[in-house]
Amino acid sequence: MVPERLVDVHVHHLPGVLVDAYDLRRERPLLVREGDERLVDMGGGIVFPLFPELLDPELRLQAMDEHGISASVLSAPPPGVDRFAPAEAVAVARACNDELADLAAGADGRLAALALLPLQAPDAAADELRRAVGRGLRGGVLFTNADGARPDDPGFEPLFAVAVELAVPLVLHPTTPAGVEAAAGYALPTTLGFVVETAVCALRLVLGGLLDRHPELVLVVPHVGAVIPFLLGRIDYEAGLIPGGRGALDRPPSEHLRSLHVDSVCAWPPALELALRVFGSERVLFGSDAPFWRVEDGLATVAALELPGDATVQVAHRNADRLFGLSAVG
Repeated sequence: MVPERLVDVHVHHLPGVLVDAYDLRRERPLLVREGDERLVDMGGGIVFPLFPELLDPELRLQAMDEHGISASVLSAPPPGVDRFAPAEAVAVARACNDELADLAAGADGRLAALALLPLQAPDAAADELRRAVGRGLRGGVLFTNADGARPDDPGFEPLFAVAVELAVPLVLHPTTPAGVEAAAGYALPTTLGFVVETAVCALRLVLGGLLDRHPELVLVVPHVGAVIPFLLGRIDYEAGLIPGGRGALDRPPSEHLRSLHVDSVCAWPPALELALRVFGSERVLFGSDAPFWRVEDGLATVAALELPGDATVQVAHRNADRLFGLSAVG
């Protein structure tokens, strides 16, 4: 996969203001120390270090040059401002988004960013999405729960309406899993918990009729759509077999699920191949999940499939340029 233009839609950057906020907390999420190393304890058994590339945009740009990446779409990693008091969450999210907007504006079109949203205050999250997009951010991150509250709750409706009005995507990113306590130990919180958490949230949104109410909403589901492609037939079968299984839908859930967009993060070419078959190359975007995952592994996963030329261009940059409006910035 060596296209002329390559856009990485799944890159994390931790704003300095959020690091400072974690450092002041005494409850998760918070900053902890092991010797000389600082780490974020986000709860649920998930702790991650402050990688230099997570904090320093110059290192990110250097890594992009090394791997031939033209542009990256940055987002704050989970848990964001989850479990902050609502007023503090609104203030910290706003400051983070200003930091991200300034960072993108000074990067000559090589960096774009998504808004961090105070989801525990959905009306404020809708307002912040509008403000952040006005500052040049390219969409928003919708974590799969806000301290356990799922975004299929009716209170989140204003946020979806604003995303549609502004014609910007929402990226459904997993955070500390809610209700999957069995996925503990052995790296299971991220290996299994994250993808189950994502699939649960995406299915609840779809079965609740979100895409019927907002057919123009662009929802991006990372990690090749979590486990949804593998379970698509089972989802339709069980939804048709069990009374109420289709929720608000009058047709098989797969008809809506196939309209989702996904990124290529999986480190397993057969999984990406299945995602391409389910969603089509026009709905798959290259992503690396840097710095948590290695960019070279993401590139190798796509390259292993030896996609035809047009599909390569779609995955490499065309879909990202279209969804995130990147043609104006690089």
